[in-house]
Amino acid sequence: MSDPQSDRRLPDHALLHHRLSRQTLLRGAAGAMLGMSPLVAAACGGGSSSSTTQTTTGGTPKRGGVLRVSFASAGTAETLSPLIAVTPIDQARVQQLYDPLIITNPDFSTSPGLALEWNHNADATMWEIKLRSGVTFHNGKDFTADDVIYSIKQMAKPSSYALPFVSNINPRDIKKVDKLTVQVPLTSPDADLPSNFAQYNTWIFQDGETDFKHPVGTGPFVYQSFTPGQQSVFTRNPNYWQSPKPYVDTLKIIGITDNGARLNALLSGQIDAMGMLPTAEAKAHQSTGDIVVLAGKSPQPVMFYMDVTKPPFNNNDVRTAMKLIVDRPAMIEGALNGFGSVGNDIVGKGLPFYDTSLPQRVQDIAQAKSLLRKAGQQNLTVELQTSQIIPGFVESATLLAQQAKAAGVTINLKQVPANSYYNPSLLYLKMAFAETQWAITGIKFFYLQALAKDAPYNETHYVSSSFSNLLTKAIGETDKTKAQDYWNQVQSIQYNQGGYIDWVAADWVDGLSTKVKGMVPSGAGALGNMSFMDAYFG
Repeated sequence: MSDPQSDRRLPDHALLHHRLSRQTLLRGAAGAMLGMSPLVAAACGGGSSSSTTQTTTGGTPKRGGVLRVSFASAGTAETLSPLIAVTPIDQARVQQLYDPLIITNPDFSTSPGLALEWNHNADATMWEIKLRSGVTFHNGKDFTADDVIYSIKQMAKPSSYALPFVSNINPRDIKKVDKLTVQVPLTSPDADLPSNFAQYNTWIFQDGETDFKHPVGTGPFVYQSFTPGQQSVFTRNPNYWQSPKPYVDTLKIIGITDNGARLNALLSGQIDAMGMLPTAEAKAHQSTGDIVVLAGKSPQPVMFYMDVTKPPFNNNDVRTAMKLIVDRPAMIEGALNGFGSVGNDIVGKGLPFYDTSLPQRVQDIAQAKSLLRKAGQQNLTVELQTSQIIPGFVESATLLAQQAKAAGVTINLKQVPANSYYNPSLLYLKMAFAETQWAITGIKFFYLQALAKDAPYNETHYVSSSFSNLLTKAIGETDKTKAQDYWNQVQSIQYNQGGYIDWVAADWVDGLSTKVKGMVPSGAGALGNMSFMDAYFG
């Protein structure tokens, strides 16, 4: 790297006006969220209240017990490695064993995790990270700069799903300034590098970790056993730096693919919490009160996606027609029982840099027909692959097929097993027309994973060098007004040309036993963003 400061510690004057301290991290995105309630994520364009939800807070936390949590199984593809985790059940495990450099709070504000300060030079091409002292790994080893450097270098490998978050880091020139300080040189500016390290693929593991068969992290729970497709067993970390958390002695994460079976297990007391409660059941159980319905507003997109390289979706007129076919309010009510707000084919509703100037796309069957005629696809027939892995997938696919008939489009549904839908070796990234769901904490977060150059989850297979260059400018711009302009251009391209039909910003809706206390809804993810260290029985 040509920056002359790449081989020495940044001088204090270079960092004076570019410092992210404990205080600014605590404020984090909160200022941009316009003072939203801590239980409300950013989904409803600045909405001020969450969905009707019960609470698990109150009382003094008690220690002890076995917390049993269930998500849909992802089969033999399940992993304990943050580098290749992809499904909700993978995320649940990762977030118990490891820790992030930066913590995302329920309202999308941030707090210091393993990193206490982030300092950058004038053009945001060099960052210095000051790490937390007194943190130990599960095997007793001290957490140091060596672990961060090693983790980032592993993230930078082509096989890592964390690659887009570190792709502009020069891994060879990362420097250990001292035991708890790391200097990170970038190949291009990044005005908000800390946000790259919030997502679970970037959580930090021990220097020298290779196979993750018996992983050692700094997280709230310690590995005991793992059977892919079935369950994992973790025990309380007695030396956790966020003492007195966690409160439960043992955590079991269990794979139950069928939504009905998972709910029955919760109702019968076989499990204590289930991620992704079907919304029809959530509405019913909100009334009965026999379980706690943990629901909160979120920018979580649930989308249909089209492979822009495969016919007929390689024709943008066809893609636009498909976007115009959707009756979004009707789909939210019919597929999600009202647990969500209308999407507009770009991700991140309510988050900083979201483009609110784009006109809301509404159903327009006449225009859809006109575009299909122009494309020579008046009697279009396509196959849509769906699955029960995410509540609302099959219901929304069914509704889309019904709505498409008015435009002369026949959509044949193919329901595939949940344990293969997000398996890259089987179906994932190979389907021409399918569905997806994202837990997002920021707009950059999504674009780096789905639409940037070499993005690991390029579901639409959209590739454009000019788009990638524009995205790089948006990420690196330190002036917020200019950055907004770049981000608007990025989003306009996807709105007009992209392969996503983003019809909803869906609420997170989960179920808990009434015995479980301490958990609150989070806009960042299911079951309080998997914060099981907060749970206790009362």
